[in-house]
Amino acid sequence: MKQLFFFFIASLTVFSACDNTSNSKKHTPKVDSTFSPIVNKSNRSVDTVRISDKTLSDSTITIIYPELSLKIKQLILFDDSTTTMATQADTVKLLVDLGETIEGQLISLNSDGLTDVKLEQRYKTSVSIADEGPHCDMLEWKHYNSEWKRLHRNKDGDFICLDYSEKDSQKFPSVSIREFRSAVKKHCGQRWDTLIRNVNKVTDAPSNVGISHFFLRLTGKLKTSGKKIVKLIVIETPMGC
Repeated sequence: MKQLFFFFIASLTVFSACDNTSNSKKHTPKVDSTFSPIVNKSNRSVDTVRISDKTLSDSTITIIYPELSLKIKQLILFDDSTTTMATQADTVKLLVDLGETIEGQLISLNSDGLTDVKLEQRYKTSVSIADEGPHCDMLEWKHYNSEWKRLHRNKDGDFICLDYSEKDSQKFPSVSIREFRSAVKKHCGQRWDTLIRNVNKVTDAPSNVGISHFFLRLTGKLKTSGKKIVKLIVIETPMGC
């Protein structure tokens, strides 16, 4: 995976320090309600090991639509026992594990029934406030939404996901400190407002801006009818514990 080995160890340390009584978002696995999970261990690499074993994991996520199948070749879900899913829905929501990203990942398609296939990617940033382990992710407040950018294929025909710089991941709409503090009181509470009393902007510690969601959009036309199809994959990435 793209993250360095020590990141995973650090992430485990942070997990152990988390306060379960905090106002931080408690993540549960999110997938579209129409998903029919297919637990198929043969789709996982033979050297797959859970993060709890402090070893890098290599996992392929497969989404099967009526018109095509899509594989993200290295991505670990919050519930990584399910690696293959079938859905009738046009929008799919996935929650990935801490530290996971689609940046630089490879995506393959089995889309023999489609023409004019195009895959695009964008991202969204959110504000998170940390208090050592506990944190409050302001996922219901303001965000920066990047533009859609088309993904290109490598020589093997796989789509290559985009990478983002630290500057990209910290983009956020202009807000006043007064507006920010008001939003923190509303979405997080007084404890968190007290923590940010000395900040001058949303990127000043203990506040931080980071990528909270990735989006993949696939479009194409059915060869049989010319009907246009649009598939959207929303990937939520934990901003903390």
